[in-house]
Amino acid sequence: MDSSNQQPDSNQPTWMTVEQVAVYLSVSPGTVRNWVSQKYIPHAKKGRIVRFNRLSVDAWLSADSCPGRNTIAQKIL
Repeated sequence: MDSSNQQPDSNQPTWMTVEQVAVYLSVSPGTVRNWVSQKYIPHAKKGRIVRFNRLSVDAWLSADSCPGRNTIAQKIL
């Protein structure tokens, strides 16, 4: 699939909850909450409600922009 022609998948919601993005990324909801508190993952927050835009999360993954992963990799080396 050509990444320059990204079309929203009708089976995936545009905005996801913590639980939905955890399933989408194959991590635990606690990990997602930690990423939110550390501002690693792009999210929108209104009061205590946190939502994730699927296209922003996909772009974040493609950019390999998680400082946590870089920090862990540096510790291993």
